[in-house]
Amino acid sequence: MRSGSFGILDWVAVAGYVLVILGIGFWGTRRSDTSDDYFLAGRSISWPLTGLSLFATNMSGSTLVGLIGGAYQMGLVIYNYEWTAVVALLVLILFFLPVYRRLGITTAPAFLEHRFDTRTRRYFSALALTGNVFIDLAGTLYAGAIVMRVVLPGLSLEVCVGLLALLAGVYAIAGGLRAAVYTDVLQGVLLLAGTACVSAAAYWQVDGWGAVESATPPSMRRLILPAHSEVLPWPGLCTGLVLLGVYYWCINQVMVQRTLATRSLDDARQGALLAGVLKLPVLFLMVMPGLFALVLYPNLQNPDLVFPTLAFDLLPGGLRGLILVAFVAAVMSSVDSVLNSASALLTMDFYAALRPEASERRLVLVGRVVAAAVLVLGATIAPQIAQFSSLWTYLQSALSYLTPPIVAVFLGGLFVRRVNHLAAFSTLVAGSLLALILLLVDPGLHFLYVAGLLFLASLVVLAGVSYVTTSETDAAPNADAMWQRDDADVAPETTTAAVLLLIAIAVTVGILW
Repeated sequence: MRSGSFGILDWVAVAGYVLVILGIGFWGTRRSDTSDDYFLAGRSISWPLTGLSLFATNMSGSTLVGLIGGAYQMGLVIYNYEWTAVVALLVLILFFLPVYRRLGITTAPAFLEHRFDTRTRRYFSALALTGNVFIDLAGTLYAGAIVMRVVLPGLSLEVCVGLLALLAGVYAIAGGLRAAVYTDVLQGVLLLAGTACVSAAAYWQVDGWGAVESATPPSMRRLILPAHSEVLPWPGLCTGLVLLGVYYWCINQVMVQRTLATRSLDDARQGALLAGVLKLPVLFLMVMPGLFALVLYPNLQNPDLVFPTLAFDLLPGGLRGLILVAFVAAVMSSVDSVLNSASALLTMDFYAALRPEASERRLVLVGRVVAAAVLVLGATIAPQIAQFSSLWTYLQSALSYLTPPIVAVFLGGLFVRRVNHLAAFSTLVAGSLLALILLLVDPGLHFLYVAGLLFLASLVVLAGVSYVTTSETDAAPNADAMWQRDDADVAPETTTAAVLLLIAIAVTVGILW
């Protein structure tokens, strides 16, 4: 691997990109005087910007490294995480977005206060912050550091994490969500271009799909695997995988915040649909290169090194700089999103509640301080991920234990009027404790099966406590206002696009079944 062959053109590309995003970040500071400006970009984002921002944030450095490395380890089955995301986005469009927009909330946990009470909102905020720091931020910084060490092998993992955190933090903390969204657009375009170059070069090098068929067993070229599979058993698609998708796209503040920042409900829906459309080429740009790498480098010790190995070994000088820029773009897109999300959660769900007299300028200042503190914590945790077998395993396992009780409470609150505040809070606490017990005991089940069991147990608690404690007079006091359906109709063009997207997904799954 030509890890040290980084030329002057490569460094010029990197330096130019860094200057551009720093400029955008400081431009954003002049338009972030209020909390609505800082956390939701003044609710002024159009649907194309929203869609690209959702995609770029989702396809972060950790996802990019994890997907290609996961394909190298497991095969095409890893694409199930991508096409099921389209289903989750449609759930967001049809059910969650109308309620979120109608309530005019700044954070996803605020839904729980409208539907239940303040205690439930704050408990979920604490869980969401845990996920932001330990999963999203730490995973992304680790992925970025892995690639940076290929370019600069003399630096330690800790130093690389620190440099990335500093670079991303400077503009993200200063500019707020507006700066994050505009840089996401640039980063999304670079990410698509960069991964297209890597995929095309790898395909050319292996001399076609026939070489992949010769070098891999049939199971690595299939999407659906048997129920006893240790990789991704097919029942896991119906249990854990759908749950993870609903949490990530419909509840996770990092993603929800972008849809709350749009000009209208239609903009939010169309932006989410665009993000779903951009999921289709991920199969060719970020999954299949993992199989190409199996032909070219069958003995890589660390699957997380597949992407940098392909990029820096196969591409010519100058183009490697573009790839590094694309990857740094993915890392920074995720970091800025997580920082803004975490600062919104802590500032609006905790500080603003405790200090209702705080001025808008004070809230923005607190948001920036919180973002800086979260960044330091995430950078401290990131190097510890090296202890796991792969980045993808770390990310998905953590989500499988953390999210099922949260999804149960949100779905119950959204669809069942009888669910009350005591049931919601009890479910979050009981689900968290059960997840901790299973994590310590290690039942030996696939993490997607664990997610399904946790979700089922959470539903039992939610239904049981609701049945015992709810009367007809105290059920869902805010339900009538929250469940108005006057804005539930989807525009015809959005419906048509959604149907075509589902057909495309069905054809893809059918071919690779």
